[in-house]
Amino acid sequence: MLKGKSVIELTDVRTNKKEVYEDENLITNAVPDLLRLNPMGLMYPVGESRITEYDKEIFPIAKKCYGGILLFEDKLVEEADKIFAPSDNQIIGYASNDVNQTDAPKRGSANLTETTPLENGHKFVWDFSTSQANGRISSLALTHYRGGKYFYGDTHGKDPFILLNRTCFYNNRELSDSYNGCVEMDFKNNSLVSIWPIDEKSIELIKLKSPFTSVGLNDPINGKANYAEEKITIDVSEFFSQCYNWYETCFYDGEDGYWYGFGTKRENLVRIKIKKDDYSTKTDVWSLNGIRLPVLGSYNKKTSSYCHRYNYCCIKNGYLYVLGKYSTDKVYKININNPVDISIIELGKEVNTSRYSGEYNYLYNWGDYILGYKFVIDKNDQVIVNDVSNYDGRLPNYLMTEVKTIGPLAIGFGGYEERFYKLLYLHTPYLGTINNLSSPILKTADKTMKITYILTEEEVNE
Repeated sequence: MLKGKSVIELTDVRTNKKEVYEDENLITNAVPDLLRLNPMGLMYPVGESRITEYDKEIFPIAKKCYGGILLFEDKLVEEADKIFAPSDNQIIGYASNDVNQTDAPKRGSANLTETTPLENGHKFVWDFSTSQANGRISSLALTHYRGGKYFYGDTHGKDPFILLNRTCFYNNRELSDSYNGCVEMDFKNNSLVSIWPIDEKSIELIKLKSPFTSVGLNDPINGKANYAEEKITIDVSEFFSQCYNWYETCFYDGEDGYWYGFGTKRENLVRIKIKKDDYSTKTDVWSLNGIRLPVLGSYNKKTSSYCHRYNYCCIKNGYLYVLGKYSTDKVYKININNPVDISIIELGKEVNTSRYSGEYNYLYNWGDYILGYKFVIDKNDQVIVNDVSNYDGRLPNYLMTEVKTIGPLAIGFGGYEERFYKLLYLHTPYLGTINNLSSPILKTADKTMKITYILTEEEVNE
């Protein structure tokens, strides 16, 4: 088993006085699950191509999987399965397994001289200058080395995920629609629910069996498995008749016993609620008092050659988040059950190019955050502006659905033209360890900070 210990040294640069704090930590399930889980068989080297070379992103485990560090303002919940920090726990500082050559005020540097393998473990050392990671620090966590570069994003970039692998299947429109229309995944029961508009009157709802957490004796893993439990057509003509175009709509899981569909017409938001228990529907047309929304989503018609789905909004915690129609420097937040409850999240003029036309998702959930092209929104609607000029990943390429998290991994579906993809991501800013300090410490601009973190492999006595 692994054991961890941290030593924090604060040194006053004026007096050279040193403060030393030592604490032990909890090892979470993040890295063990990364090495153990194999959702949909996607950790096997199959498919069109393996996107990520595992030996560069996962191994050696110490340098890659535990190669970053996160510093938080408040304590973290000490549970092995709590592997993502809540977004309202302010990030004070972070560092990766390299030397930071930017002026990022939160990012420190690895001390490459003192960081070294041990006979039974690894010693990590990070240095923070007087201008870095200033604030109250109550907890530390080791994370993936990519998670220690920008956390979920800062003015120097964002890197909250790695596309580990994708499988590819060609020229099967029925298969593509049934997965890319996904609105709900159930890992416990190895099933998913898909919704796809058929025509101006109806949608097709499909429930599939899919080997998310266990691959059966007869389950292929190259995209061909498609065991429909249920396939029904639902009349939604009242909803579609109120929208500009029936195929320029979007459907999501409200996680409250209903699936929701949205469309627009002039200054109106059109909403449909589909009850999961009996598939009954209710359509409402809401006036937004002068707010003009863009197209919220779109689906390729069944007569089209390829399966394409675009999502220009997302649902989180009972609210619809959508970019403005004429000004992309703001996001509207609309209560999906109360049209009076509307607020505006200002992104700032520096992100007024926040739409990136080369992707299928303009806004999407990632952990406790909402991610866009040049910004991140936390649960308190605070905005982090990203510089993505040197960022290759942008939004998750080819992804047409929301992702579903399993351990530190995430699954989604997508494609390009005649290709259908099953996509596997690694959610990089995980909590590999949780180290709550005995008492908070205050890092100020007159102090440097050195953090030594030692992980050791200990034998378990039976």
